[in-house]
Amino acid sequence: MTANDTGPVISGLLPEPKRIEFTGGDSELAHDVRLVTSNVLPMQRKGMRGILTSAGVRVVANKKKYVIEAKVEPPEEFDFAGVPEECRSEYYELEVQGAMIFIRASTQEGVLWGTQTLAAIFKAVTRGEVVPNMIIKDWPVMSDRGIFVECKWGPDRMDLMDWSLVVDRIASLKMNRLGIGVYGCWGNCRFEGKPTEFLMVPVPEHEELVNEQTLKWYSPRHKAWQDETYKPFMYERDFFGDVVQYASEKGVKVVPFVNSLGHNTLIPRILPELSAKTADGEPTGVGYSIAAPQTREFIEAFYSSIIERYYPEGIDLFHIQMDEVWPDYPDPDDPKKVGSPWCEAPESKKQTNEENLQDYILWLVKMLTDKGVGKVVMWNDQLTRHMDVLGGEFVKKLEDAGLKDRVILHWWWYSNDALNDQTHVALGKKAGIEGWVAPMTCYFNWMRYDFRRKNIEMMMKMGLEEGARGTVSYSVHDPAFSDHEALMAVYAWSGEEGGDMDEIEAKYASRFGEQASDFLSAIDDLIAVSGSPALGLCYHYTYTYCNKDVDFPRAYPGEALDKLLARDADTLGELAAAKEQATSARTTFAKLVAAEEVADDEKAAAKSLMADGARIEAIATAFAFFVTIKNALADGSLEKAATQACADVRAEIVEHMELFELNKPDWVVPASLQSLSVLLTFLDQLKSDLKAVLAGKKNADEVRWTV
Repeated sequence: MTANDTGPVISGLLPEPKRIEFTGGDSELAHDVRLVTSNVLPMQRKGMRGILTSAGVRVVANKKKYVIEAKVEPPEEFDFAGVPEECRSEYYELEVQGAMIFIRASTQEGVLWGTQTLAAIFKAVTRGEVVPNMIIKDWPVMSDRGIFVECKWGPDRMDLMDWSLVVDRIASLKMNRLGIGVYGCWGNCRFEGKPTEFLMVPVPEHEELVNEQTLKWYSPRHKAWQDETYKPFMYERDFFGDVVQYASEKGVKVVPFVNSLGHNTLIPRILPELSAKTADGEPTGVGYSIAAPQTREFIEAFYSSIIERYYPEGIDLFHIQMDEVWPDYPDPDDPKKVGSPWCEAPESKKQTNEENLQDYILWLVKMLTDKGVGKVVMWNDQLTRHMDVLGGEFVKKLEDAGLKDRVILHWWWYSNDALNDQTHVALGKKAGIEGWVAPMTCYFNWMRYDFRRKNIEMMMKMGLEEGARGTVSYSVHDPAFSDHEALMAVYAWSGEEGGDMDEIEAKYASRFGEQASDFLSAIDDLIAVSGSPALGLCYHYTYTYCNKDVDFPRAYPGEALDKLLARDADTLGELAAAKEQATSARTTFAKLVAAEEVADDEKAAAKSLMADGARIEAIATAFAFFVTIKNALADGSLEKAATQACADVRAEIVEHMELFELNKPDWVVPASLQSLSVLLTFLDQLKSDLKAVLAGKKNADEVRWTV
């Protein structure tokens, strides 16, 4: 039983416990407590204190009445009936009785999860709720639960405190895995005018392997343009190991995600001897020559350095990725030059691409497990959707090498509408290979609010039905998507007994106390406006991709404007409606931010969501104006007030940008404002062109529609 007749026993507690037995009467809890532990190791005791402190609890030495007693006891002391064997290490019991609290578990991990539940209880007490005396018995249905933070704009600017905050947030949802993108490249994405490449840790003996990002944006807070070239903070300060250590204190294991063939342009460009080659022996600048001994020597040294430097206590999981091995655009100076990741050198052509890939994967898995890695994880798509690799021959090779039980396939699909036929955990399970599912909990936050709760629900139901051992989402971290993380966490811990998508959202909203209905109303507004077809054509980031069939740089905002004007729809009406809904959402989220009873994490979510509303207001304002001006130029109705209107619209956009800057997490602000700042530059240019048209110095068709 997890609820009484009037609703949840503890509002805002996600995931809810499996079993609750009410023992009569109400508890008497205070926020000053004494912590007594038995067999709890120092690291976990430190973690417990941190968890309790985050809930407003003060651990003091002289309390005799208000006591938390935590014990780690032998497994035989517990009744594990109904608890899956692979999840017993996370089982805990929590008893609330008057002023006393007792936590029992058979492992250090279980004690931490019991403490997380206790923290939620104290938060409820802070909100003025009465907590009944009770005994909780609880455990997860999936053994691996977490998020993967891709190496992208935002994560590259997160410092150690930011990563620690991510750990705290996912641990509070009883997630136990944090994937960190170590290396990844997107050659055709040229957000900064060059291939997008991230390397988050130094590579020993290869100081030349480094990437720098350059962002330029207008900062309303500083009333000045910013121009910054920087290395990823994690690379520059080399604190990956500190994140591993901090996460361990909270029961979270950090998993390195390292692209091992696809999404790979930085290393093959700087070290061309490792690159895939053409038949003429020229480096393609994409992927590796995976059959070449020097490639394997480099990768073994690189991956070994990650294990040795950052995992002195050993490493359970290493993710080799292996997704989307396809042609890319690696040349910084030529956005139309295509390179193939499939090597055509003589040593590579002795076998087919599929055979080379199989051998390479087998080598990677054996190399890593020989170095102490428990299990090697890899994305499914290259094996099942893009090539026919996951067949009987490959599985037999894994089995013959004693490696089949050392591999986990990570099944990803991000659509809200339907699953993919080749994205099913059952396909791997049939071959005897364990699987994770990867819904999307947060992405594109540097561009837009991106609703994915439907995707999470579909993927989690598939994973539960098909026997997935875990779920690790594809994401970056942004508190605006805390409800997405909570949805996935509930399915992973409670299964479908935790409720459906809307029920879980309502439980999440209860964290806002009396403001819960306001949160739900505002989030519905934001979801509705994020699906606006007209708005969807306007985002700058969409037009920063190159390919051989289009000129680069792309014409922005001109290309977006052409698409808007070509629509058989009321574009101006849609943009006006989008702005109105965004304003409604923003003002409601502002109320939540101002509410004293809303806790810090929920305030952070409301602030970031408020910023998302302000961004939509800015974009809708800009493009409604552009459509109006272009139509006026076309029919000869341009008025003298148009130049002043440019200035007025620019000023309004700056106001929205300031709200965004003050409320979005610092790490994602520069990249987000870079896109919005393009609109300011364009408006300055447009004002000059319109002035020339009105003065008879330019024809209407000479107005420039790109920056």
